[in-house]
Parts: sequence; structure tokens; C-alpha cells
Amino acid sequence: MFTRWGAFVYRFRRVFAGGAVAFALVMAFFGVNASSHLSSGGWLDTTSESAKVDERLAAEFGGGKSSIIALFRSTTSGDATSPAFEAAIAQTVAPLAVDPDVSGIVGFAQTKDARFVSSNGSATYVVIQLNATDEQSVDLVAGIRAKLVAPAGFSYQLTGYGPITRDAAVLSEQDLARAETVSLPIVALILIFVFASLVAAAMPLLVAGLAIPTTLGLIYFVSRQIEMSVYVINIATMLGLALSIDYSLFMVSRFREELAKGRSPGEAVEKAVATSGKAVAFSGFAVAIGLSGLLLFKSSAISSIGVAGSLVVIGTLVYALTFLPATLGMLGPRVNSLSLGGLFRRLGWRPNPSGGHRWEQVARVVMRRPFFVLVPVLAVLFLVGSPFFRLVQGVPDASIYPPGMESRDAYIALQTEFPTGETTPIVVLATVQGDPGSAANATALATYAASLAKLDGVTRVESPYSLTDPTTGAALSPAEVGQVYALPAASRPPAVEAAISALQQAYVRDGTVRLNAISKLDPASPQATSMVPTIRAIPAGAGITTIVGGESAIGHDFLVAQGERMPFAIGLTLIASAIVLFLLFGSLAIPLKAVIMTLLSISASFGALVWIFQDGNLSNVLHFTPLPYTIAGNPIIMFSVIFGLSMDYEVLLLSRIQEAYRRTRDNTTAVAEGLARTAGVITGAALIMVSVFASFSLADTITIKSIGVGMAIAVLLDATIVRVLLVPATMRLLGHWNWWAPGPLQRFADRLGFDHVEDPEPVLESGPTLGGAVG
Repeated sequence: MFTRWGAFVYRFRRVFAGGAVAFALVMAFFGVNASSHLSSGGWLDTTSESAKVDERLAAEFGGGKSSIIALFRSTTSGDATSPAFEAAIAQTVAPLAVDPDVSGIVGFAQTKDARFVSSNGSATYVVIQLNATDEQSVDLVAGIRAKLVAPAGFSYQLTGYGPITRDAAVLSEQDLARAETVSLPIVALILIFVFASLVAAAMPLLVAGLAIPTTLGLIYFVSRQIEMSVYVINIATMLGLALSIDYSLFMVSRFREELAKGRSPGEAVEKAVATSGKAVAFSGFAVAIGLSGLLLFKSSAISSIGVAGSLVVIGTLVYALTFLPATLGMLGPRVNSLSLGGLFRRLGWRPNPSGGHRWEQVARVVMRRPFFVLVPVLAVLFLVGSPFFRLVQGVPDASIYPPGMESRDAYIALQTEFPTGETTPIVVLATVQGDPGSAANATALATYAASLAKLDGVTRVESPYSLTDPTTGAALSPAEVGQVYALPAASRPPAVEAAISALQQAYVRDGTVRLNAISKLDPASPQATSMVPTIRAIPAGAGITTIVGGESAIGHDFLVAQGERMPFAIGLTLIASAIVLFLLFGSLAIPLKAVIMTLLSISASFGALVWIFQDGNLSNVLHFTPLPYTIAGNPIIMFSVIFGLSMDYEVLLLSRIQEAYRRTRDNTTAVAEGLARTAGVITGAALIMVSVFASFSLADTITIKSIGVGMAIAVLLDATIVRVLLVPATMRLLGHWNWWAPGPLQRFADRLGFDHVEDPEPVLESGPTLGGAVG
């Protein structure tokens, strides 16, 4: 099938090459605006209890609309409550009064509430209420900022969903540009060193130059249909660059190898597509399978990464199996033009440094003493991976962005300089039977509020039953609150009645009562999210039901949903990848070994991720502020991506080993030859992937920085320790069982005929039965 495809592409090579370039140019036109509809949110599980709270707040309390917070400071007035400060704010926000997108402005001037003033009294904030959803607010930020002109001596900073999303998109583009600026020259040098030809080295970069804009164009269209994370651009580019170059490296290397055997350009294209092209296709399927596991998650922050990753794989495979062989067919032997081999020889370098003989010697040394290699290597991998047992996940907030980003700095100021938790309460909606203002319900809910206030981490609880004695200012007990509510309205002290009336207007809608638990904890911290189950377990009284929401509850529900879906995502990835490898090699041992080896390298990289980013080691070197947790979603995203990428090397290496085994029927010789013949290509591919991923360690966003570092470590381990030491050792121990499968499965693989063959008519010698068809 792949041979016929190679012949078809070669026959219409000019059509394929021209059509691919034209399509990429069209998609690039849309791709430049790919970030315009991306979201910094997506952590809400729409089926969770916290989502129900959001829905009811919108329906019953007029919520559901977004807002922008403007934080004001002054260099001339130190008192944020002074008339001069209030006048400056009023002058600044006055143009918004006639803005149809603004529904109101709330601050200290309107409420005289001390929560709007910083602890030292030098800053204050106003809430600009919008007639727009969170996603719509992103497009309103620039217009609102243009209307806010602070007087001399005053300044403001904007934060909230819209400003954070807008700033995050700009930061994401800066991180991407920085990574590309650093990685592309390194990648080009590696390709030149591997191929010793400027033309051959340009081929992988051309494929990347087509696949990435195409993917961004697809993201542009998809993001208008579903919510997609602001990080999909970085991850799509990271993956697109690595996969395009890797797959092209395999194809170009095999094409040049076939030309060197004396084949014509058409025959070389057919053979390259039939061997490396098939390996590339199955590797792409493995990557897509790994990423498809992310689609099982309810949160768009994770599932959109799976969507974008799958689009990357599709785009890369299309160009690697159409444009690349077509272009190679047109070039023919000219693919070796602009050779630098002579220069390399004069400098003492080999033009194509596969180091085949050295790698073959390493493989034979390992296979002479497989147990003496296997045991210590496994011990080292387990040791490196051990910090993973300390993993603690937290849903990120604006603190993951670098200092100097306006919306991040304003968000941090609200958390640290103002009364803690005022803008991020834990929201409880209580549904009561009968009148919420009855003495029984008032007593029950006041008792419930008192129970919440006793929890560690809760500063106070705001509710319609948060009453104080007008004489002493002391808080009333639940029993006293019930007694007050039992009085007719006319019999209550005027101050108390006014307070009750205001509180009920703010916190009561028909039979629903809202309670705000103000917490001193960072809502994104594990301590805050772990408090949510405790709150949900507190009974509110007979006939009263409660649901809990707010940022901490959203984080908790996300982590719970992630934990519920993770076994299915991991299981799908493992099983589907094993099936793909079985179909390719017709063996049961190969898929099992590959899965175990990949899990070892991934676990080691996870351990390094925790040690670096959660424990804070190397923070000075990598320039980040450590978080007390690992960003939720990063481990499963890394697992899905790395598991698929690791199959690249596994498929290429095992394909060559199987080819050699079919000729020689000698397991040891086949492993040594396969390792030697793939050493140059896999080493170059690994160096490219590590360079690309490591360049994202320069990102200012800790989310992208940690993913880049973690994946660079995983690829480095997989391409060195796993490929050079574990694969030869385990294949030596398994012997002919490497290629065994039960009779029915073997016959099934034979009929499919996907397994790898090098020679058209391989010599059939006596030896263990192979899984898969021969010929």
C-alpha cells in the first residue's frame, strides 16, 4: 500500500508539491490570527457542582456577566479614601458612564466599603461591570483602556478575565518568537551536520514551514467553534516543529540511502515511502492516539490541547507523505547538492556522523551482560522518577505569569495588599423550604454560617444573617439572629431593619440564599481546593440543601474530574499504541516492551518536573518563581505528548532491527545492526527535539516552561538510556520471543501485511517463526 502511494506521489510530484504550497499559503493567511479567539480559562467542568453555582448565580442573581477591575494608585495622595483621590477616580471613569458595554461601576465611592481600600490605605480599586460574557470582554479591553485617562499623579492597572487573557496571548506570542529564534538556528546546524548538504538539510525545515502555518490556520477555524486554551499556539508550534523535522529526517535519510544503492529517483521515493514513510505514518498514529486521550477530559483547557495536537499530527503527516516525497522525486540526486562533506573532512568531522561502528560495539557490549546493564539502569530511572510520588496539583491563576505583566501584577496586588479573599469568595447557594426570612430558616442558616466561619482558612462568612448589635457592634449569635428575624419588620430597630433589607436584596432570591465564605487562602492553592469537600460535608439543617462554588470549588471539581478521566485516557493511549505496534511488527512482546520502556522514561521526566518546578530547584537557572504545586493538567498533557513522540524512535529502530532479523535470523546481530544503522538519524532527531523543547524553557509563562523542560528531559532519556541500553538488553534477554505472537494473531497480522520488510524477496532461512507477513 505504501509502495503504491509512493509511486502515485512520484507520478504526480509537481501537482502534489505545488498544491501543498498553495494550500499552506491559504491557511497561513488565517493562521496569523489564530490567537484572536483563544481563552485563558477552560478549567470549569461544566457538569460539576461549581458549574451549577455559576449557572444559578447568572440566572437568579444577575451574574454571568464579566467585569474588569481597575486598580488605582497615586504618587501625590497617600490616602485612597480622600476626596482628591475619589475625584481623580471619578474623572477617570466618567467616560464609561455612556459606554453601552458598561453596566455599572462599583468602588469605595459608591459603597464606602473598606474592602475596596488596600490595607495601608494607599490604593483602591473599582469594578467595571460589563454587559458581556468573559470571552466577549477580551475584545472590550482595548476600548475601555482608551477611555480611561488618569489625571497627573495617578495611575491604574487593569485585571480580570479580559485583561489577563489579552496579556496572556501577547506573552504567548513573545514566548513563541523567543523559542523559534533560539531553536531554529540550532536545528539548522544539526540538520547540516547530519546531512552534510544544504539542500537535504533544508527539506525538513520546508516541511515544518508548511505544516505549522497550516495547523495554525486550522486552529483559527476550530477556535471559533469550541473554547481553546491560549497555550495551544505554543504547544502546536512546539510539536509541529519537532514532528515535521523528525519525520522529514527519517524520510530524507532513507531516500538518500536508496539513491546511494543505485536506485532511480522514482524507485528511491517508492522505497522511502514504503519503509520510512510507513514508519512515519504509524508514528503519527501513535502520537495522535496519545493526544486523543486528552479529548476524554471535560475541561477545554486540556481537551483543546488534544485537538490542537491532533491537528498538528494530521498536518505534519499530510506534508511528510505528499509534499516531501514529491519534492525529493523532483530533486533526485540534487538532494545532495551544496555538499559540505569536503569541509567537514578538512575539519576532521565525518560528513554523516552516524557512528555506526561505535554504536554497534555499544550494543554488543550491552548484550553480552544484559542483566548487569538492565538492573542499574532501572534503579537510576526509578531514583530519578521518585519525586513524582510527591506530586501535588493546583489549578493555576495569574501568578503563573511573570512580574511586569500588568494584569498579573494587579491580580497579585489584590491578593496581597487588600483584605484577603474579598474578590474570590467561596460561594454557597442554599435552597430553603418556605420563607428565607422565617425565624427557623434564619436560625438554621446563621448556625450553618457560624460553622463555616470556624473552619481553618475561612476569615468570615457574609450572608443575610450576618448581623451585629447596633449598640456594641458585636456579631449576633445564631439564636439572636433568629429572634431578630422573628420580630415584625416594624418592631426591629431602624438600623437593624435597614441592614436586613440591604442584605436580603444582595443575598436572597426567592427560596435561594447566597453565602460568601471569605478565605485567607490563595484560591488556586491545594489548601484552598482541599477545603471544598469539608464545606460540602457540613449540613445546613433540615429541609435546606446547599451547593458550593467559587474559584476554589472550580479548582477542586476540575481536579476531581481530571482524576476520574485520567485512568481512561492513560488506558486508551497504552492499549491503542500497543495495537498499532502489533499491527506494524506482528509481535506481542514488542508492544509490551515498548509501553514499559516509554513509561519508565516518562516517569523519570515527571520526577524531574516535580523536583524542578514544584520543589523549586534550578529556579535561579531557569528564571521562574516556584509554585507550591505542579500546574494541573501538565502531567497528563506531557504524558500524552511524550508517549506518542517516544514511538518515533521505537518504530524507526525496531523497523530496522526487524529488517535485519529477516535477513540473518540472528537476534544479537539484528539488534546491533539496527542500532548502528539508525544511530545517526535518531541521534540527530533527538537532538532536534531536545533543542526545540528546551528552547521553550526560555518562556516567561511557567506552564509552557515546565512542559518544554519536562519533554526535553523525556526525549533525552528515551533516545539515550532507553534506546542505547534498555532496548538492546531486553531484546537480548527475550531472544526469538521478540517476534512471537499466537497463531491466530500472527495470521491476522499476516493478512494485514503491515509489518516491515526491507528486501523485495527476503531469504527465508530456518529460525523462529516471525509474526507478520514476509514479502
